[in-house]
Amino acid sequence: MICPGAARHPPPGPSRRAPEPNAAHVLQRLQSDDKLWIATASSDGSAHLVPFSFVWDGDRVTMATRRDNPAARNAARTGKARLALGNFGDVVLIDGSVSVVRPDQVDGSVADRLARASAIDGRRAPSFVYLQLVPRRIQAWWSSGELANPTVMRDGEWLS
Repeated sequence: MICPGAARHPPPGPSRRAPEPNAAHVLQRLQSDDKLWIATASSDGSAHLVPFSFVWDGDRVTMATRRDNPAARNAARTGKARLALGNFGDVVLIDGSVSVVRPDQVDGSVADRLARASAIDGRRAPSFVYLQLVPRRIQAWWSSGELANPTVMRDGEWLS
């Protein structure tokens, strides 16, 4: 059985991409994708995982949601989140520090791009806030050969 979208993924195999192509692939995904999953932790330690539209501005991932959304509450409390892009055959995991910011604190071009991606303009919804995640660690893989060392960013620095 062939998975939908399999043609856009490289064939499985033991070879590992060098860190530079991994980083390039991750950057391409951040610039072209507009949907991800965000995982946060509640005060009792329960995981909260939900999909979001997002934009990448070169430094951070920005998402919009209601102020009372559990992801926003958890992010405000812990300052941490994990993002996931892709699927089983092309995985990108991003761990980072996340801030909850008011709509007037978000760059207008970022808010415009996010409004186009999500069809919701957080600046015009009184109960909305923005979540902005700065990556600290990024891991990426698309084959079993990459599972041994999938890290392409550590401590906020791209590996070369």
